[in-house]
Amino acid sequence: MRELLEKLRRDSWTMGITLGILVPALTFGVLYGLVYLVLTVAGKPLDVLNLDLIKKFILLSIVPSVFVIRYYLLKLKFDLTGRGILLMTFLIGIGFAVLEFAF
Repeated sequence: MRELLEKLRRDSWTMGITLGILVPALTFGVLYGLVYLVLTVAGKPLDVLNLDLIKKFILLSIVPSVFVIRYYLLKLKFDLTGRGILLMTFLIGIGFAVLEFAF
């Protein structure tokens, strides 16, 4: 556990980009899994590729990134890592906008 914490305490673009991808991806997976579980228990079918649901989860998955950015920028003073997380957050936001307005 200590080794993992030491790896997370690095100030680099690659660490920021990695965290910027992992945090929203994990949040998306947890949200989608919880909704799938609740609907399965309720006996209602869930369309796996429901685009409206996926768009909502993409937007909600950005929220934890804000707290991670704040932690790395204000608490640890790791500017490069914070910039990497912010870059990926913007790219995910742009991806959401493309999905929302293109389809």
